[in-house]
Amino acid sequence: MIEVVTQFKQGCFKAAFIFLICLISMAAQSQALLNNAPKGALVITQSDWHSQNTQYLANPASLMKIFTATLATETLGKNYRFKTELAYDETSLNQGRLTGPLTLTLTGDPSFTQKDLHTLLMTLAKAGVKKLDKVEIDASRYQGHAWSLGQVWNDHGICFAAPTSAAMINRNCVFGNLKATKPGQVAHFYQTPNSPLTVENQVVTIEANKAKGCQVLLKVLGANHYRLTGCIDEKRKTLPLGFSANEANTFFAHIFMQELILLGFGSEIEISFIDQAPSWLAKTDKSVKRISHHSAPLTKLVARMLKRSDNLVADALFKASGHQYFLSENAGAASFETLDAYQKGSLALMSLLDKNQIDSQGLVVRDGSGLSRENLLYATSLYQVLELWLSHPKFVWLVEALPIAAQSGTLKNRESLKHDMLKGRVLAKSGSMQGVVNLAGFVQVADENKGLKLRPFVFMVNQFSKSKAVKPAKFSVEELSLFKFEAGFLTQGFRP
Repeated sequence: MIEVVTQFKQGCFKAAFIFLICLISMAAQSQALLNNAPKGALVITQSDWHSQNTQYLANPASLMKIFTATLATETLGKNYRFKTELAYDETSLNQGRLTGPLTLTLTGDPSFTQKDLHTLLMTLAKAGVKKLDKVEIDASRYQGHAWSLGQVWNDHGICFAAPTSAAMINRNCVFGNLKATKPGQVAHFYQTPNSPLTVENQVVTIEANKAKGCQVLLKVLGANHYRLTGCIDEKRKTLPLGFSANEANTFFAHIFMQELILLGFGSEIEISFIDQAPSWLAKTDKSVKRISHHSAPLTKLVARMLKRSDNLVADALFKASGHQYFLSENAGAASFETLDAYQKGSLALMSLLDKNQIDSQGLVVRDGSGLSRENLLYATSLYQVLELWLSHPKFVWLVEALPIAAQSGTLKNRESLKHDMLKGRVLAKSGSMQGVVNLAGFVQVADENKGLKLRPFVFMVNQFSKSKAVKPAKFSVEELSLFKFEAGFLTQGFRP
């Protein structure tokens, strides 16, 4: 009996010793990892292998799209499609002329294009409508601003921050370019023909030896009216440009009128925007004719949003989710009618988090894209959402919609993920803006019992400052340090 007790004590001592060695090893690994942390930055990690500074709120940038994907799945459903609809009362059609209004109802489809509009109008013509007197556009679905609170003002006018509203076409964006001419001359400017935007060009070409610090500036002059100033290096062959609308309804109406004239519906058609749907649209009898266009299903829209970090799709889904939440929850009381679309999306998200016992206290959510500088999240809340993706069948499909390290989307060329151990084995969403470099998702590891296992993680770096890379180097010293730090954190996730 004494011998058995002695062996037991020895076994316990060995186990405790091994455990102590493991703790020391883990501490050493964590300290080695922290030694590579960017100087002066706030670094937050949340995972089952390394966590630090989780008590701090941080700007998520495009990690907001993880929340948006979850909210859209819950509120709209995987099969949701945006609908754009033409409608008219057939009783007002006389020998091909529609004397009553043609109504176009817009719901904020971020994928709707001029080609889609052309197809709708062609179908209208085939139905026997040849001439129009009046068109009413209902783009009243969303209240409030087309941009979120806290969005940087000088992003306006640039395509990646195009306005999100019920009226959207061609991504509310027009493309063009600048080409250098001879020094002292105005650069050559090109934009898409028949553009809904007016862009004045005052950019001057300058000699290469004087071009250091030269930049092109965009000034907003009015509704869909811009001016380009500054300078361009004479050696610069082409500078691609993309301009967004700053007045979405006017932008849409311009393109709509072009299509109406092109298809012969008339050149003096009265186009107006209405605040609510006309009563006759609610009729169910056969006299009301409808022609509809539907977007791709939610699954494809979310995949584009996550893989390409598509801001327009993100905010469109965020607004649509808020709108649907207030309809389905019977939350359309008078006190809520004055809320703008972003506020409704935020409240819908908070409700979802509370429902799934995810901490929402203290979070600041201004939009679904992450463009707002006012967004603030805890890494723990993000981590819990990622755990929800794994535990709830409704959300598990979202994992496969994420970009894959060194293979797809925004992770295809991410420098920190070029490590052989990480290629193809990290599925995550990136989030970046000035001073912010974030990543959240899953590492895929081998498990003796389950085969492959997904381990969620959140990696957030705020207040990151970097110097300019010195040629021929591609990255600055601070960026190289950050890449090493991020890769080190992720590779630890493959250890037991």
